[in-house]
Amino acid sequence: MVGWVISLIGFIIFFNVVGKQQRKGKNVSTIRKILACILCFHINGIGIHLLYEPVMEVFDINTDGFMNMNGLVTAAVMWIVIAITVLIVSSYVKELLGSLYSTIRTTQKVFLFLPIILLIVFFFVVSFK
Repeated sequence: MVGWVISLIGFIIFFNVVGKQQRKGKNVSTIRKILACILCFHINGIGIHLLYEPVMEVFDINTDGFMNMNGLVTAAVMWIVIAITVLIVSSYVKELLGSLYSTIRTTQKVFLFLPIILLIVFFFVVSFK
């Protein structure tokens, strides 16, 4: 968890440095968009790490047993909820994000569909057992 937070802080600092260079007239918009995608991934990842254990205990989700996918489904649902939350928050701060709003919106939409596709694949594989 500490590694995630340290790398998030590092990416935020790098994101700000790149933003200052862009204001000076240098063309670094592609790097800035890549960093925005990485920051979105870190936000979702840190949210999962912070919420996973409390959600498992609050809803008393059992992960014992062979081929039990309760933990995976819980993590996927939390990932989707965090992605939706970031989408909603980013729509309210659209003016503040400026040109990065479309990048963040597209990234979070992809992050919405990745766990759904992953769960479909896992359920398909489990059905062969």
